[in-house]
Amino acid sequence: MERSQALGSAAATLNGLLDASQSGEGIRLYVVAMQTNEVVVDVSAVIPRERHPRVFNAWHSLAEGTAMVLVNDHDPVPLYYQFAAEHRGGFRWEYLERGPEIWRVRISKGHFADPGYAPGRSMAPVEEKPAAGAIEPLVLDVRPIFAQGGSPCTTIDDAVASLRPQQSFVLLVPFEPAPLFGKLGAKGLTGKSELQADGSYRIEFTPGGPVLSGEAAVGAGDCGGH
Repeated sequence: MERSQALGSAAATLNGLLDASQSGEGIRLYVVAMQTNEVVVDVSAVIPRERHPRVFNAWHSLAEGTAMVLVNDHDPVPLYYQFAAEHRGGFRWEYLERGPEIWRVRISKGHFADPGYAPGRSMAPVEEKPAAGAIEPLVLDVRPIFAQGGSPCTTIDDAVASLRPQQSFVLLVPFEPAPLFGKLGAKGLTGKSELQADGSYRIEFTPGGPVLSGEAAVGAGDCGGH
């Protein structure tokens, strides 16, 4: 009885933090307590631009030594890069299920020398079904990193290194990073920039373009930071 009350209280607290401000817009974030030290954060029904803020609201409410299980409708690896940039050494990332319709990741909070998952590292097999159709682009939002005065260079490099063959890379940035076009052009990625309504940029890098070299790749050692 006491455990049920504790679980109900935890779920209500997190649900209030994450869902109350969105209820009027019909956006619901389901947070269900699984155990006394673990909650489920399902953002599969949340509009994309609201997902990362909702996940981090849940993360900041967690106590040390607890965890949340993230449920999403696509691979949340861009979120991993944001955790790696902002909470290095303070989280552990463990895939429980990898698509093609549902992804589940356990994100533990504490002190971890090993984050569990890292780009390029082979992972323990989990139930994984082949995805149908085209490969979804890898989307990385580095605006929060810039907002905190950090540099996203390593995060971008790690993301590019993790791309699968023929996978596109979408970068969300507060300004147009001209040197990055040369750097990724040297890797055969062609960038197309699109100005967003809020003044930021969405840049999609697609594979298959000519590999730039020499003067065309000027700035290849710079990720485009100010």
